[in-house]
Amino acid sequence: MIIHNITYCVDKQLAPALLHWLRDTYIPRAEAEGLEVQALARVISNADPAAHSYALQLLAQGPRDVKRWTEGSGAALGREMAARWGERCLSFATNLQVL
Repeated sequence: MIIHNITYCVDKQLAPALLHWLRDTYIPRAEAEGLEVQALARVISNADPAAHSYALQLLAQGPRDVKRWTEGSGAALGREMAARWGERCLSFATNLQVL
């Protein structure tokens, strides 16, 4: 099992819109493609007072599932996010192996 963790750093004013988009667009698409949502959480140790950070954890069966997601719908959704909010909402992903 792999946890595909995506961390978002977003301008505080855009945070409600990002959360809405994650819940209504991103998460349903991930679930439709076989990924399971483990958590959507706020990062509490944020260094930027003008931004909020969030982590979305998606559980995948294995590396191939993560690759399929990140090269397919995940990439398309990342482009959509960039088109909507540009540099006011940034993200990075980390893959974790469940022990």
